[in-house]
This record gives sequence, structure tokens and C-alpha cells, in this order.
Amino acid sequence: MRKNTLFTKLFLIFIGFSLILVGMLWFLQTNFLPGFYERNKINQMQRLGLELSHIIEDKGLEGAAEEYIEEILPAINGRITVYDSGGRTLYIQGIMGFHRGVKIPTDLWRQVLAGNSVVYRIPGVMGREDALSVMLPIKNGVVLIQSPLQSIENTVEVTKDFFVYLFFAALLMAMLLAGIFSGMITKPLVKLNNTAKEMTSLNFDLKWDDDRGDEIGELGRTLNFLMDKLKRTFDELQLELQKEKNLEKMRKQFVARVSHELQTPISLIRGYVEAIQDGIASTEEEKREYFVTIEEEIDKVSAMVKDLLDLSQLESGNFKVRMESFEITALVQRTVERFKLLAKKEAVAEFNIIGDDRALQVLADEYRIQQVLVNLLQNAVKNTDIGGKIEITIEEQQSKIRIGIFNEGENIKEEELKYIWESFYKGKEHHKGVGLGLAIVKNVLELHGSRFGVENRKNGVEFYFDLNREMDKLGDVK
Repeated sequence: MRKNTLFTKLFLIFIGFSLILVGMLWFLQTNFLPGFYERNKINQMQRLGLELSHIIEDKGLEGAAEEYIEEILPAINGRITVYDSGGRTLYIQGIMGFHRGVKIPTDLWRQVLAGNSVVYRIPGVMGREDALSVMLPIKNGVVLIQSPLQSIENTVEVTKDFFVYLFFAALLMAMLLAGIFSGMITKPLVKLNNTAKEMTSLNFDLKWDDDRGDEIGELGRTLNFLMDKLKRTFDELQLELQKEKNLEKMRKQFVARVSHELQTPISLIRGYVEAIQDGIASTEEEKREYFVTIEEEIDKVSAMVKDLLDLSQLESGNFKVRMESFEITALVQRTVERFKLLAKKEAVAEFNIIGDDRALQVLADEYRIQQVLVNLLQNAVKNTDIGGKIEITIEEQQSKIRIGIFNEGENIKEEELKYIWESFYKGKEHHKGVGLGLAIVKNVLELHGSRFGVENRKNGVEFYFDLNREMDKLGDVK
């Protein structure tokens, strides 16, 4: 099927309009110009004759009348004659020999004497042109104004021939202008159409970039706005779909990891319970050791379930931290005191708190920040070399308080650094714990908008994070 483009339609409309305009001019000139010319000539002669008749009646033929006749003769290019009521010539002026001797029809003469104005046409004879005659009554006489009818018919015939050339000139001009104007209209529309086609292919990068102030420009800007909105919506939808995929993947991984992590303590508990039931433990001392082991494994399962609940709550997206002002130095000191017994058990040489003893106020959720400190200290204790030390630094940084926890021990491999914050992740060579502590730390600190991270040092590893200092109403640090 042949495509009817807008360019073609506009092109043909412009050409058709131009041809119709030329045709109308030709038709009007051919059919109405002669009559219009003649009527216009008659009106002119009647107006001049009426004015002359008034002058003659008021002032006579001499003086003002003669001056007026001299004035209007060039306009009529003919002759003015004044007769008395008996038909005798009283005054004549103008082109001599102009239809000389042509008798005025009797019936028309009688009409003029009766007080009526008369217009009649004198046919041209012996090569003369047709003439128009206007007779107007005056007191005791008649004014006759005669003017030649220039050959308007010849003019019309010449114009017809001229219109042939005018037709082709108009056709060429119409084609040129039609091409220009059609291109001016269709070019931006084609561009808009291409932009819209790109949208159907989900490509939102092609934009309307013409600076036009008309309706097409407004349409282009509206299309750009629509594309931007669709792009944002599409990106958000893709992000949501990706989140759904990631959540489904995390859910499956979560179930698998929880099942794996619970299997070991449950198996141990079952083994020790069966050993007690079967009487394998022969002495009360052995039974107590079995019960102690069972209790430790139960504590591990309980701690893991608590961590899972905390992590699930933090990752839900609905959890809100409770911001309050508290002393971070005091919180660090209290938390470190809780770990001294564990440090001795794990053969950690010492804990050192490095920093100002002043009361430094921060704005955060105290319970969750203590949870962060506990998890980071647990991680430090588990990964400190025997006889190594742990250092906690508290550092002021303008509107922030930076807290670092350093433990002497083996560095974390570079390829593992980006995975240590994930749930259930444990380094290939480190199998202590279930890998939930750092995931909880990450979620809590993200909810606070804190900067955090981990860095390998010369002889150990440092975890760090910052908190906002409490600001007074004037914005000064307290």
C-alpha cells in the first residue's frame, strides 16, 4: 500500500491553492473586469457632470464653469458639450472630431428635458473606439459628457495570454514554496515521530532538542517530559523487579543457611541427650560435662535466633531507629567492661580505649549502637591472635564522632572484604560464629546514615563507623 505522507499532502494542498487562486483571478478578470470598468467610468462621468451642472446653474457658463471643465477634461479624456433646450450648441470643449456628427437619439433627448439623467453607448465606427455618453439636465439646457471606452476587451485578451505564463510561474513558485513550507512543518513532526518510536522500543535517550516557540515545540517539550517520567518509572520498576529477584534469592539462601547452621548444634544436642539416655556417661562428672555442652549449644541456637529476628526486623524496610542524645564514651566503656571476661577466655592480652575522656554527646539509637559495639567487639575477640590486643579509638571530627575497633591478627583477604557484611558469610579460613553480626552492624549503621567500613592495618584489622554529634538550635557543636 502506497504511503500518503503529510509532506505529500501539504505539498499538493499548497500547489492546489496556488492554482485555484490564479484560476479565480483569470475567471474574474475575463468575466467581470469589462463590466466593472464601464460602471466605474459611468459613475465618474455622472459625478463630474452633476458638479458641472450645479456650477452652470449657479454661475453660468463663463468663469468658474469653464475653469472646472478645463480641470476635468483630462480625467474623462473626451468632450463636454452644453446645449440649450432647443438643441443648439452653447459651449463645446475637448477632443475635436470625437464622434462628431453623431446624432443624439430623440427619445433620450426627451428624457433629459424631462429632468432625467441618461447614459447611453455610442458604437465605434470607422476604427473609432466605443464611447460612453452621459446627459444631465440643467436649467434651460443639457450637459453632454462623452468619453471614449478604451479597449478593455483587448486588455482582457492580452491578459489571458499573460495568464498562461503567470500560470506556469505560479506553478513553479507554488512547488518551491510548498516544498519549503511542507518541510518546515513535516520535518519536526518526523523527528517527533522517530522519538515516539524510540519510546516504544524502551529507548528514552533520544530527546527533542529544537528550540521552537510554537505548538510543535510545546509538543516536543511535553514528549520530553513524558519520556523522563517514563524513564524514571521504568527504572524504578526494574529496580523493584530486581529487588524481588534478590529477595527471593536471599530467602532461599536464608532458609538453606539457617537449616545448615541449626543442624550442627541440634545434632550435638541430640547426640549428648542420647548418650545420657543410653548411660554412656558412667559418672556424675561426665553427665555434668554433657549437660554443660548441651547448655552451650542451646545458648548458641538462642543467640542465633535472636540475631535472625533482629536482622529480619532491620531488613524489613519498616524499622525506624529511635534517635536520642547520649554519651558515647560512657557507652563504649560499659560495653568493653562486659567483654573483659570473654577476653581472658580467648587469651586476649588487653583492651585499650584511646581517646578523650570528656562526655561526647551523639544523636543516635543508644540500644542499636550498643548492639553495633557488641557485635564488632565479638568479631574482634574471635579474630585476635593469642596474646594480641584490642584498641578502641574515639575521635572527634567536626560534627562527627569516629569510633574504630582494631584487633591484632591476620588481615582479611582483599577479595573477601566486600562480602563480610553479608548474612551468614564467613571467611574460608575462619569458621567461628554464624556470620550474622556484621550484617546486623551494616543495617543499623545504614539506618543511622553513618559512614562505616573496614581496613587492613600493618598487624591487624580495624572496623570503624561515625555518628552525628548532637547540635544545639544554633547549629553549634555541644
